[in-house]
Amino acid sequence: MEAILSPALSTMPAEARVWIYKSATPFTPAQLTVLMEEGKEFTGSWTSHGAAVVAAFEVIGSHFVVLAADLRDVVICGGAIDGSVQFIKKLEARLGLALTDRMVVLYREDGAVKSCRATEVEALLKSGELTADTEVFDDLVATKADLDARFRTPLRNTWLARYL
Repeated sequence: MEAILSPALSTMPAEARVWIYKSATPFTPAQLTVLMEEGKEFTGSWTSHGAAVVAAFEVIGSHFVVLAADLRDVVICGGAIDGSVQFIKKLEARLGLALTDRMVVLYREDGAVKSCRATEVEALLKSGELTADTEVFDDLVATKADLDARFRTPLRNTWLARYL
């Protein structure tokens, strides 16, 4: 099967499905190189039921890996999704990263990206380190349109608002 070049994330349609993986620590230059090379290779060969998945892979802000799939012309099967998760898990093992830890919360403080555990959010709100207005990164967005509109959003607009 001929490989499809990975389109940039910015060219993906608004309804494209996105999966966001995050690292509590910024990627090193060496990790970034491997991420981009392997991501391009994966998206160029990703298939679902034998059909090529038009996909994009990008690193955003030295902490986030975004995988996007244009599903207008292909139905993505469970095996294809499992394949993408296995790809991410291989990256984790190869690079010594924790990209699939859903308990990591990333937020912006004084222009820098900081991290905490979800279990710490309530205490950080009580101490004033976090507020309803703290910019957090919502890795639960599901589409390219959501990524563009609300990936960076005040804490009050996310599931973390329950701790306010």
